[in-house]
Amino acid sequence: MAINFNKYAEEGNLFVKKLAKSLEHPEEIGRTGIVLRAVLHTLRERITISESLNMIAQLPMFIKAVYVDNWKYRDKPVRLNKQEFIEEVERHQKQYGEYEFSWDKSTEDIVKIVLRELGTYITRGEFEDIIAQLPADIEELFRESMHHQ
Repeated sequence: MAINFNKYAEEGNLFVKKLAKSLEHPEEIGRTGIVLRAVLHTLRERITISESLNMIAQLPMFIKAVYVDNWKYRDKPVRLNKQEFIEEVERHQKQYGEYEFSWDKSTEDIVKIVLRELGTYITRGEFEDIIAQLPADIEELFRESMHHQ
C-alpha cells in the first residue's frame, strides 16, 4: 500500500484554513500554522510521553508531524500555571517567527480556539486524561474546547 502524501498535505491545508477562519484571520495561513505549532509544542512539554502518544494516535498525520517536530524527550513534564502556559505559547510563537500578536484576541483566546479545533480529532476522554496531568487553573482552557464537541 502506497503512502498518499498528497492526501496528508490536503488534510493539513484544510485544517489550517479552518483554524485561520476560526481565528478570524483566514488570510493568515502561515501565521496560523505557527500558532498551531506553538500550542502543540507548549502542550507536549506539559504532559507525559505516554499521554502524548495516546493523544497523537488520534490526530491526522499532518498534526502528528507538527507535534513531534524537534521533540526532545523529558523524563518529567514541566509544570506551569495558566499564565505561564500562555506566556510559553507566546515564547514559542516568537521562536517560530511570529513576533506580532495583532490577532485582536488574547493569547488565551487563541489557545482555546486551537484546542477547540483540535477537538475535531481528540476525544473528550483524551482531553480529560490530558487535563488530569495539568495544573487545575489550565483546565478551563480545555473545558471550553470540549463543550464544542
